Amino acid sequence: MKKFFIVLLAAFAFAVVNPTKSEAKVMYDGAEVVKDQTGKMTFKKDIKVYKKNPDGSFDSLVVKRNNFFRTYDIEKYDGKTFYQMGQYRVQATDLVVFKEVPLKIRSSFYNNPTYIIINRDGNYGAGSYGMWFKGKNPGISITNNGQLLSYCSGGECVQYPGTDLKIAETISREREVRFELIKDAGGKSTPLNGAKIETIHKKGSIVLSWGEEISGYLFVSVDENDAHALNVWIPVNALKPVGDK
Repeated sequence: MKKFFIVLLAAFAFAVVNPTKSEAKVMYDGAEVVKDQTGKMTFKKDIKVYKKNPDGSFDSLVVKRNNFFRTYDIEKYDGKTFYQMGQYRVQATDLVVFKEVPLKIRSSFYNNPTYIIINRDGNYGAGSYGMWFKGKNPGISITNNGQLLSYCSGGECVQYPGTDLKIAETISREREVRFELIKDAGGKSTPLNGAKIETIHKKGSIVLSWGEEISGYLFVSVDENDAHALNVWIPVNALKPVGDK
């Protein structure tokens, strides 16, 4: 008992002398950056911003001139840009001053980042809305002071602005695991919440995992017996693993 007490006392003394270090804050342009943040925004004058409620109604909020706000998701379509400021959505205008957080800083919050094109108006040849790049791909590099992602393949390189990209964590799952749909679910060609549903899969259907989960979607084959089976992203919360049958 005396020996146990001495060991316990020594452990307590070590903890006091060497306390656990908290993670350092990530700073940029004089402000703390948080995960999923794409930039920060101020306004040249007091303006009203809006959020849409589930019932279709809108709530408004007056934001004051020069107040600083974090921005998260970005949408680009029909030549317009929209920033998500918490629950409020703001269209880019001359009254909005947006400052981007560099990709290198944004990606530092992820262990295995995947970069997904979110610009619906983008024209990158083979690259278009929803296309994704794995961060550990040797063809990926971040250039121009962290503002551009460069993807090189077959001797050709294409550059993508940071504001055209969403970053998400890639979670490795076991490959060739069979899942059953526990409810009807839509399949997408890209793991983006805002992307349209392209296929519908019925409750009870069996799919085969390709071993990657991104943004709450699992990449699966919808017919494991077909060499040309359709591969789609299906919400993880619609799936449960099943044993061999």
